Parts: sequence; structure tokens; C-alpha cells
Amino acid sequence: MAAPAITAWGSGSSRALRVLWALHELGLDYEHQPIGPRTGETLTDDYGHLNAKRKIPTLVDGDRVLTESGAIVNYLFAAYGADANVFVPANPFEQAVSDEWCYFALMELDGHCLYVIRRHDGLSDIYGAAHVAVESAREYCLKQINAVTPRISAADPYLFGDRFGAADIILTTTLTMATTFGVTLPDECLAYEARSKARPAYATATAANAT
Repeated sequence: MAAPAITAWGSGSSRALRVLWALHELGLDYEHQPIGPRTGETLTDDYGHLNAKRKIPTLVDGDRVLTESGAIVNYLFAAYGADANVFVPANPFEQAVSDEWCYFALMELDGHCLYVIRRHDGLSDIYGAAHVAVESAREYCLKQINAVTPRISAADPYLFGDRFGAADIILTTTLTMATTFGVTLPDECLAYEARSKARPAYATATAANAT
């Protein structure tokens, strides 16, 4: 039997989980290389040739290589979603709305707020404590989440109706990160998060991410 064309590198992080979740949601065969962050495994020459940033995750699909979780998830849904019962944007406006959710979660929440909290609270022994910055990041994160809570509360059951999409993976994993990092989410967001995480693919991906 031929080896799977897709290889997913990375485990033990929310960003790696996004990729694994997409792979399982789409029912794709893949080889998993469960290297972790800050283990030294990303510093090898072989991995550096794949991902010069030496971070996880990385996806290899044949001769294609992608290294950002948001790009990987969107690629997988666009490339393979037509054969699965998932949401794939049908026109430029639907694509733009999906992108809007992804960019919001990745930038306004993950990059702008949650990464600050993780670096200067959970990893303060490495990056140094910064209590004022951490509390400010929590407040701003919640402010931004509150701004989109009416739209999240309208999800029925997901952002684009009854079909689960790439944006749902990005948003759900980011909301989970927010809770983990001490942000108290509105009930509507918790309900949406719970619906998304009740999907069987989430449980399977979480198990793979723990290896």
C-alpha cells in the first residue's frame, strides 16, 4: 500500500490541533510526525528545509508545503472539501466572510492578545513576566469577542449553517485558547464552542495532538 501523500508535522499545540482537526474532518489519510514545540525537534536540518521558521505545524501534500495553521486549514477545505459534507465557499463573498472570521481569530484574538498572555504568563520563565500587558491583553480579547458575540450567537449551529467549515475550526480553537488563558467567554460563545467540539473529528484530532 502506498504511503499517504499528506504529512502533518506537529502536535501538542492549538495550532497543530487545527490542522489535525481539518484532516480528520475531511476524512483524509495522512502521516503524522508528532514533533512538539520547544523540544528541539524543530531545529533539525531536515525540518528546517521544510519550515525555515522552525515552528509547528507544517503540512506537506505531495510537492506542496504550507507552514501556517490558518493557511493549511483553508487549503485542506478548498482542496478536499468538495468530497466531504463541509462548508466550502461558493462565491467570492462567502470566501471573504470566511476569511474575515479567520483573520479576526488569528490576528485580533490569537496573535494580538492570546500570544501575549501565553508568552508572559504561561511561559514567563522563558519570556519574562509582564502582568500589566497580560491583563490588558485579556481585557482587549474579551472586548473583541463581545463585539462579535451577536454573530456567534446566530450560528445555527455553525458559522455558515449546518455545514462545518474551516472558519469554525479556526474560531473554535481560538475560543478554547481564550478560556485556557483566563478569558471568561460569553455563554453564547461557550455554546457555539461546545457544539463544534462535539463533532467526532474533534475528539480524534485531540487524541492525535496529544501524542
